[in-house]
Amino acid sequence: MRITDVNTMLINSPSRKWTIVQVLTDEGLIGLGEATYSNKEPVVVEAIRHMKAELIGEDPSRIEFLWHKIYRRSSMGGIWRMAGPVWMSALSGIDQALWDIKGKVAGLPVVDLLGGRFREKVEVYTHFSGNSVEESVASARHIVDKGYTAIKGSVLSSNGYRFDQYFDDGKPKQTAAHFAAVREAVGPDVKLLIDCHGRFTVANCIRLARELEHYNLYAFEDPVPPEDLSAYSKVRREISIPVMGSERLNTKSHFRQLLELDGVDIAQPDLMYAGGITEVKKIAAISDTYHVPISLHNTKGPVGIAAAVHLMASIPNVAPMELVTDIPWRDDIINRPLKIVDGYIFIPEGPGWGIELNMEAVSEYVWAPGDPR
Repeated sequence: MRITDVNTMLINSPSRKWTIVQVLTDEGLIGLGEATYSNKEPVVVEAIRHMKAELIGEDPSRIEFLWHKIYRRSSMGGIWRMAGPVWMSALSGIDQALWDIKGKVAGLPVVDLLGGRFREKVEVYTHFSGNSVEESVASARHIVDKGYTAIKGSVLSSNGYRFDQYFDDGKPKQTAAHFAAVREAVGPDVKLLIDCHGRFTVANCIRLARELEHYNLYAFEDPVPPEDLSAYSKVRREISIPVMGSERLNTKSHFRQLLELDGVDIAQPDLMYAGGITEVKKIAAISDTYHVPISLHNTKGPVGIAAAVHLMASIPNVAPMELVTDIPWRDDIINRPLKIVDGYIFIPEGPGWGIELNMEAVSEYVWAPGDPR
């Protein structure tokens, strides 16, 4: 079997364009992957187009070889190792598609090729929000009433989603008021997480955490920008809430450095940003040697979700995985809906990822350059 083409399509979801990758073969099998890199998706598509030359005519079963061929750019004499977020997102989508093909050839779910099922279902958390304490409580209760056992809210900010960490302290007392009320409303057993979006200084993170430590938070996500990994350990030494991060790191080497610095209690790679199944499985193994669980950052479309479930179901060291639940037509673009029951997502049944695209539905949501949507 040989690779004959690599196609991409952009699905216009409300917050980002899901970047679907199709690897085609001369035997008619098509592998699916996702390469969504938030708000930079057309650039990722161009990177995939560039990578295609490395893949045409290759055997799709040689996943590790092809991963390194692209990463090390053998056509350029091996002098470049491309590890930026755009390049790694493109590589991630291709890698996932190759694993999907391997599963289809074997007639097995990908999880069974990754060492088998450590678990049959994966715990997930989703998001609550509110402009007032009352709205946050209502949002959180609504999610928990649907069976979720883990929920996450965002830090409040004077500057919205500006990454201006020097002038914003996260409104510690106001943020704490939201989380105090949510904790009281959902009870002591629900895992409660906060996302800082990598926005603040070390001092501001510590000030914020001091206000939140009374409410038994499960995780304090991405407190500081990832450019200086030592900042994570500075925060972690001073607070009692477990630190989680970072979705913005792109390789196993980045995560190894963060772990060596004792920067996190929970590692949070993104399957789309960090090299796909091939690289993130290694990140999970490295994290396991530090007794650190994995919680995949996972805010993408159904193809990426399905791939993430297969990986999370196969590894021993897991924490609840992120899941966006507010896109009602998400499962319309695949042939069967993802099964989510009481805060757990089940492994899709069938070979590969266990899903295929519903092209009729895809045509309703596909995006092309110049589309005003």
